Amino acid sequence: MLHMARLLDLPDELILLIVDHVQADTTQTSLPFYNRGDVYECLVEQNPPQRIKDLRSLCLVSTRLNNLLKPTLYRNICVRKDGFRNHPQDRLNWSFENDPKLEEYIISAIVPCNHSISDVYRFFWFPNIQALSILGFNDWEPLEFEDDSHVGTSPVTALNLIDCGAHEEALATVLSWPTALEVLHYDANQGEWDGHYGDEPAKSWTCAAFVRTLQPHKATLRELTLSRPWLVHEGLGNGPRIDLHDFTALTTLRIYQVFLCGVEDSLEAWSSLPRSLERLDVFYDDSDLTRFDEDDFLRGLLAHKKDHLPHLRTVSIHSPEQTCDDDTEEFESTGQWTPPSPLAQAFKTAGVDVDILLGPVEPPKLEELDLRELLEPPRKRR
Repeated sequence: MLHMARLLDLPDELILLIVDHVQADTTQTSLPFYNRGDVYECLVEQNPPQRIKDLRSLCLVSTRLNNLLKPTLYRNICVRKDGFRNHPQDRLNWSFENDPKLEEYIISAIVPCNHSISDVYRFFWFPNIQALSILGFNDWEPLEFEDDSHVGTSPVTALNLIDCGAHEEALATVLSWPTALEVLHYDANQGEWDGHYGDEPAKSWTCAAFVRTLQPHKATLRELTLSRPWLVHEGLGNGPRIDLHDFTALTTLRIYQVFLCGVEDSLEAWSSLPRSLERLDVFYDDSDLTRFDEDDFLRGLLAHKKDHLPHLRTVSIHSPEQTCDDDTEEFESTGQWTPPSPLAQAFKTAGVDVDILLGPVEPPKLEELDLRELLEPPRKRR
């Protein structure tokens, strides 16, 4: 009680500095983009971290601390999935109804789509929200409004759609809400698109359909991550490659190889990339279909880099494959792969830094991650 009394004797500004320092996540390990879906799933299934519990307890100490710290408590929120008798989203909605000002505090939110996008669509129009992550958005039909006055009015600039199986029209509707989307992670649940009504033909997922939904933001989107949940079986949803050549603001692309190259000649994958691209991260999730050591997309990329990708400076690749030593017939050690001299020289001549990692994917360890990159909005580019 003595320590609490001394805390209450401090001016508001100093209390906030102390709380911000205590709340800061000190872990440093960054998160590979192909592991982010798993981590989002963990976040909505587990109890909040101890620092959030401590902050809640502080808010209950006094009216002064409650008023002072509530904006910090609600600044970056993560809502748990509904359980058998536990409905966190309903409790949060009740809090909003009792204190509408809470909506103004929220800058970023991670929310599960328990039943439909109608459960969480209101987050798009919180006045100060910048980053929104939605898990399990699988609607077949678009959410209906009385008119289109809401289109292009959401302040969300960074959107993460994790394990998203929403059909094209439903997805396009949600992507039409932000005024100007700058960052998008679309984790495509391709199999969900095969669902259909009665005798209607199924409309399989395609890269082209996704790109159509993204048209309102092709002049503003600067970071795109395109992934999919871990494969149930190989060969799922393999079709023509993605075409992003007219996304004129795109500087960072994190993408699975199956979407980058498709079923076409991987030597030509460069032609679908925008001239503005500065960084390309590629992950091979289906080694039964394509292995890095059998792929030609890098060769095509280097051949056309100077004329068609003048700003490209960094290429990062991870393939879970393991290579076998021809002499010993044993798997070689995995890790950082050093390109042979001619390829390394080609990268150097092209002015591209390359980072290639071969070997199995390690599951993410939550306690070692810098979770701020999930919970806080991305920094604006100057």
